[in-house]
Amino acid sequence: MINAIVIDDEKSSRETLIGLVENYCPEINLVADGDSAETGSELVKAHKPDLIFLDVELPLGSGFDLLEAGGQAAFDVIFTTAHDQYALRAIKVCALDYLLKPISVSDLKAAVAKVGRKEGRGATQTQLGAFLENINNLNNQFSKIVLPTLDGFIVTQILDVIRCEADKNYTTVMLASGEKIMVSKTLKEYEELLHDFDFLRVHQSHLINAAHVQRYIKGSGGYVKMSDDAIIEVSRRKKEQLVQRFLKT
Repeated sequence: MINAIVIDDEKSSRETLIGLVENYCPEINLVADGDSAETGSELVKAHKPDLIFLDVELPLGSGFDLLEAGGQAAFDVIFTTAHDQYALRAIKVCALDYLLKPISVSDLKAAVAKVGRKEGRGATQTQLGAFLENINNLNNQFSKIVLPTLDGFIVTQILDVIRCEADKNYTTVMLASGEKIMVSKTLKEYEELLHDFDFLRVHQSHLINAAHVQRYIKGSGGYVKMSDDAIIEVSRRKKEQLVQRFLKT
């Protein structure tokens, strides 16, 4: 069994989630629930749960304050949120689990099943560390990204990602270190995730970090030379977007 607590300041939301868990997630043993970050911290210390369903916005501090207070406690987290887009982006960048309100049964069961497949509790502590570093950045600029692989995950600086290349339902991520990471997400997902970090989809198969472009070579669509010496084709319909990006700098 997975011992869990629910932390949400809205009584109706908390009761709805508790009801869904009790009816559709038999592997979960709900041991407590609370309505604030302060109460949540006390419940974590008292019950040492395996899993926390954590609302992003809480009175008396945010859900993130609770995580910081938890230190290296061995628990997993599934965030719940209705509208905080900045927090949601931070959650996605660090490949953490979340549920959008109103919570659907299928999304809940999928998130719980993912936790259940882990070999040990607390496997997200490195991810949570990267997440808290991002969310606490005073410049509102995330610095780290978590890349989920077939056997775990890798945490790296977003700036160190040179480019991403489609490989069917996977993506190969090329890092400044020369390392190539096979990631269990599609290129489309990374295009949406990294759009605000100056990444450009220049081809059906290629997403590039503008910070690592060294040269543009004219042609039908043209080519870009990246900092790892890779020559990447630019599709004709993406050419104008790429050229305009560098003309305005």
